[in-house]
Amino acid sequence: MGLTKIAISDFRNIATAELSFSPQLNLIAGCNGAGKTSLLEAVYFLGRAQSFRTTHPSSVIREGAEGLLVTGQVTDRYSTAIPVGIQRDKTSIRVKMAGRPVQQLAELVVCFPFQLLTPDSHQLLEGGPRYRRRFLDWGVFHVEPAFFPAWQRYSRALRQRNAALKARALPQEIRLWDTELIAAAQILDQQRRDYLHNLLPVLGRYATGLLVDIVGLGWEYRPGWPRKSTFAEALEEGIEGDRRQGFTRIGPHRADLIPILDGQPAQERISRGQQKQLVAALMLAQAHVYQTHQGRPCIFLVDDLASELDDEHRNCVLQHLRSLGAQVIMTAIEEEAIDGSIWPEQRRFHVEHGRVEEVIY
Repeated sequence: MGLTKIAISDFRNIATAELSFSPQLNLIAGCNGAGKTSLLEAVYFLGRAQSFRTTHPSSVIREGAEGLLVTGQVTDRYSTAIPVGIQRDKTSIRVKMAGRPVQQLAELVVCFPFQLLTPDSHQLLEGGPRYRRRFLDWGVFHVEPAFFPAWQRYSRALRQRNAALKARALPQEIRLWDTELIAAAQILDQQRRDYLHNLLPVLGRYATGLLVDIVGLGWEYRPGWPRKSTFAEALEEGIEGDRRQGFTRIGPHRADLIPILDGQPAQERISRGQQKQLVAALMLAQAHVYQTHQGRPCIFLVDDLASELDDEHRNCVLQHLRSLGAQVIMTAIEEEAIDGSIWPEQRRFHVEHGRVEEVIY
């Protein structure tokens, strides 16, 4: 499982580039502003049809170009090659996989599973609940086949209920959507709990290795409504408040996963460096659980690990990545900052002013 090659046209400052990747380590080096993060962003774009750096789709198109094209080839667990391509202009996007148009981006996510570790990854802890929900749901999506259909059901019912609330509908009209909302919510909540039952012990092992100075770290899952009530009870109790506010204030769409240390959110008690170590542990644990269930490793995209972790913790993360057997595509300002000796097979690239060359060593 991995990305074997990529071709990029008119993406950020990259006019054109073609790379063939190692199934193990791929190191992309270059000065700040050279384009190495843009190259990593193009890989992410191929697997998500969006950027991890901006919410403005057209901003990734190279200045002066009408549109961009990113194509690549991934292999599945049976070593079958699957071509993937994404073309975007200022107003539209087209995605193809195995020669056919992709109707749902979930197809792309299944085909191209990866973890992304960047200098902004501390937002997983410091940011709002949506960051942690996104992390949690990525894991559930990949191991529970019923999760995505249940999420679609829940989202449709939530939109309809919110529309009724915004229109100041009567309570009996609003309740018409509650049965579907509750049924889907129960599936989402249970599957999240089942996933955490598998994830947290693994996370504990990774966290122990990376955060040796932290003792007693725990996790609190909040489903999105008060623990003292079922979702159905909480929904009924809050209907008048929902009508006043014009939206559904509780539910799985408000869930959170909070690290707890000494009875308080850990974000408030650990340093920025420790936060980065904990985020790395979260991603390693999630990759471990994914691999256990799917029988294949996911891909790691890592931006500037050398600036994020000191030598000891950086080498610890690299050892874990090697043990997982994950394909790693990583950037660094200096090649020497990354000890690649533990990978028998690797490729190295140098980026300068948007031009990419493979380094023969």
